[in-house]
Amino acid sequence: MDTPALNQALPPEVAGSAQGWFSRYRRYPVFSAPWVRGRWRSWWLVLALFYLTMVVSALLDAPDARPLGGLLQLAMQLFVPFAAGPWACQCVRAKHWPAAREWRGLIIVMLTLVTIVTAAQLLFAEPFKQWVAEQVGAVDADGKRKRYMMMIGINVSSGDELVHGSSTAKHRASVNDWAITATNAATSALFTFWLAGGLGLIAWRREGAALAALTQKRELERAQSQRREAELRLSVLAAQVEPHFLFNTLAGVRSAIATDPARASAMVDGLVDYLRAAIPRLRSDGRAQATAAVQFEQLRAYLGLMATRMPRLRVTIDLPPALAHARCPPLMLISLTENAVKHGIEPKIGTAHIEVRAERLAGERLLISVLDDGVGFGDAAAGSGLGLSNLRERLKQLYGDQATLTLEARAGGGVAARLSLPLEFDEGAASP
Repeated sequence: MDTPALNQALPPEVAGSAQGWFSRYRRYPVFSAPWVRGRWRSWWLVLALFYLTMVVSALLDAPDARPLGGLLQLAMQLFVPFAAGPWACQCVRAKHWPAAREWRGLIIVMLTLVTIVTAAQLLFAEPFKQWVAEQVGAVDADGKRKRYMMMIGINVSSGDELVHGSSTAKHRASVNDWAITATNAATSALFTFWLAGGLGLIAWRREGAALAALTQKRELERAQSQRREAELRLSVLAAQVEPHFLFNTLAGVRSAIATDPARASAMVDGLVDYLRAAIPRLRSDGRAQATAAVQFEQLRAYLGLMATRMPRLRVTIDLPPALAHARCPPLMLISLTENAVKHGIEPKIGTAHIEVRAERLAGERLLISVLDDGVGFGDAAAGSGLGLSNLRERLKQLYGDQATLTLEARAGGGVAARLSLPLEFDEGAASP
């Protein structure tokens, strides 16, 4: 599973994009340092306001009826697990253990903290409140602290009725004391579990499953992209060395030997240059040739060969030096140029012109245009071929919505194919 670094935000597919200020910390891995800090920032004010409400309610009562011990106990019950739980779980995640071991570590930390806090409430809360009452003089004639019942969010009232009530009430309280103790223990444990970030354990499991699913999805997309890349390479290679292509070139050489030996020699040289530029690069992984300079080099070789085959063809290639190291998807320009030659230039009678140029546009965009004055679209829909659909799909895989490929008829005849890409430069060359 490709787990992001603990200090980095989760992918939007996992974290979502609907978090506001209060839940912004959920964009980070559960129990990571940013998650813990964000949870503290989001929840401390809620707990502080709740505790302040209890303090204000106590201060409104008479001085000898203020449950100071209970307030101190409540403060420890609120803020100790709230601070200690996420921090302890963060320490576990910082170990970078395998998922199974990390899960066990988180469970042990959470259960240990809940057990300690709950045991402290059951064993030490009453002695602590008795000690505080003795310090402030809130005890009765027998030296026992005065009991109070804190009604959360309502008021603070004296609990003397539990002491001075009827014998029936005392008997019932004694009989149900064990049930009350058990209920208080369960309530304290659940409350501590929530404060300590126990629900984060559920989020941890859900996060792991989401990351695994996202990894699988990306691997599938990568495999599909590589398959399309391979198919494109095979199709371009087939188009470049297919018998029809070679036969036409060699037939032109044979015809020119008797009538124009110089032209025949130029055609052979052009074919050699073209094959030398094209075939070795098709065998590479594509990364070494993904610059405009390399792509335009292949175009020069290809169009030079086409010009020797068709003397009526004029070629213009314009690549500004400042854009030589701009990144350009391999095989895409050669495919567009071959498409222009095959469907536009070859069927045309008379002289023809093809132009390929690169431009730098505002907004850090690279625009590459393949322009021809051939026969145009004819009866075919503009840019609806299977090959062009494959090119657009490949652009989407590489750049998402940041790249476009458009084809349109030119006013004077022919077709203009324009490829718009984000302007990025090869790592080995400095950006101008």
